Amino acid sequence: MTGAVAQNRRCLLCNTAEADAHFRRTRVWEDDLWRLSVVLTGPIPGFAHLEPRRHIPFITQLDGPEAATLGSVLARATESLRRATGAERTYVYVFGDHVPHLHFNLAPHRTGDALRGGPGLLDPDAADADVASHAAVAAAVQRAMG
Repeated sequence: MTGAVAQNRRCLLCNTAEADAHFRRTRVWEDDLWRLSVVLTGPIPGFAHLEPRRHIPFITQLDGPEAATLGSVLARATESLRRATGAERTYVYVFGDHVPHLHFNLAPHRTGDALRGGPGLLDPDAADADVASHAAVAAAVQRAMG
């Protein structure tokens, strides 16, 4: 068994029926590269997952046809969720520590709902990083982007 096949058998999101049951979600759309599932529980109606069908562990490893189509698929999914829920906007979050298969958490948001963006995502006691650290990272990203 190759490493990729073994990884896919252990990956929750590669086993879509298991993932759908685990997250209590339903698949609402898919094509040859992507699938969109809406979670059927929790405080945010329309909270969804957009994920590549192919096992891609993290966004830093995104390439090929998924990379070429990500923008249009993400725009279509977030707009569909916004319209379906009457939300003002749809936030996109990418966290991958618990499930190492690239997935975008899509959260429709309306003023007054349970979703808290911005500083609410951070430890309220966290200290600000110093300006020099921020500037160094910005300069490094600028060099890397060429």
